[in-house]
Amino acid sequence: MRILVTGKQGYVGTQFEHWMAYYYPEVSVDLISVREPDWEAIDFSQYDTILHAAALVHRKENAESAGEYHEINTELTEKLAFRAKIAGVKHFVFLSTVAVYGEEGSFEPVGKTIDIDQTPFPTSLYGKSKYEAEKRLHQLESPDFKVAIVRPPMIYGPNCPGNYSRLAKLARKSPIFPAISGSRSMLFIDNLSAFLQKIMCRRASGVYVPQNQETVNTTQLVQLIAEVNGGKMLTSKLVGRLCKKILRKHTIFKKTFGNLVFEMDKTITYRAISFSDSIWKTENKEGVKAR
Repeated sequence: MRILVTGKQGYVGTQFEHWMAYYYPEVSVDLISVREPDWEAIDFSQYDTILHAAALVHRKENAESAGEYHEINTELTEKLAFRAKIAGVKHFVFLSTVAVYGEEGSFEPVGKTIDIDQTPFPTSLYGKSKYEAEKRLHQLESPDFKVAIVRPPMIYGPNCPGNYSRLAKLARKSPIFPAISGSRSMLFIDNLSAFLQKIMCRRASGVYVPQNQETVNTTQLVQLIAEVNGGKMLTSKLVGRLCKKILRKHTIFKKTFGNLVFEMDKTITYRAISFSDSIWKTENKEGVKAR
């Protein structure tokens, strides 16, 4: 099998390449950047599967960035898939996001899970651009060109960017943290890599929401990060109640502390690392390295 991965500067693409080199060294994985038009000269016919992990993310959303999100996340995805299809590639795996559901997190009701089969209704430019790309990929799909849409929740792992790194930085420095009940779905990078390998091996099509087997409470997450780093995080229910009263309608607060649990997709099982082990690996920079 030969796999082409986009996102040479991205976290998921580079980590997947390392993971495959470690566990499946017999599989050929090429990692490229699609930031420059050079990628159009690539001979796609030599590949069995393309993993499109490159994307514009974590960019401030405004009128100026709207065009960038559409150009990179939507139009580039369609163009890449079209070129792959006419070259004879049989399988296209698109890294989308749970942001397509438009869910921000809620403090009630506790225990509710989000139906992964519900019709997406993205509210952010990022989510909208990804969902539009999904729809265009479905139009390109055929019996000889299968498409798998992967919508991961918050991804974390050694040296990861984004929300986890900000929480971890806070956990290492702050002596106290608000105690707030709430659960969320998360995904350790090695679990995602294992899932993607299964998808490619089966040449699976459809929509998938891979996630850790355990849901995560943000307060407990921060405590565990502090503990792994040799510290101790005190939590306060009083501070938690005050924060909920003042900030409960704030988008970032809801995303951080609210319930954001997606229905567990059991159609494909894969090698999973436990949550506690994943935090230890993340904080100790114990990611897999290419042999």
